[in-house]
Amino acid sequence: MAVILILVVIFTGSLIALQGVVNAYLGQGIGNPLHAGIISFGVGFIFLCILAVIQREPIAVDQLIHLPKIAFIGGLLGAVYVVSAIFIVPKIGIASTVIAALFGQMVLSVILDHFGFLNLEVNRISFRKCVGIALVLLGVTLVNLDKLKSSF
Repeated sequence: MAVILILVVIFTGSLIALQGVVNAYLGQGIGNPLHAGIISFGVGFIFLCILAVIQREPIAVDQLIHLPKIAFIGGLLGAVYVVSAIFIVPKIGIASTVIAALFGQMVLSVILDHFGFLNLEVNRISFRKCVGIALVLLGVTLVNLDKLKSSF
């Protein structure tokens, strides 16, 4: 089962690259990354509303009331990423943007796992995980080597 889930995440993760390109194209087309983000999230919101109507399961408002405020910032975090990617992709390319974002995700995810943040199962930092993160950093460096050289 884990293999299937990993394959699904690989596929849906690949859509992040496509999303970055499409959103950057939208941002260039309308001339404003923030407005492109609003349109992107608006389309996503409509899609989710349609799925919710099809599902026919009401939102559990009584459960929402008892959740801590941090449970509601996921959309904000997504918006920060999407708008920054809309701005950055045309400047450094999708590969550079995605692999740099992946490095950031790897570092923070290992830390969050290590501490079991927000009731996650605790998965301690290990030497092997640190080597994996270092390899992703090497990938970020290799993918961006020409850009890094021209910056100095």
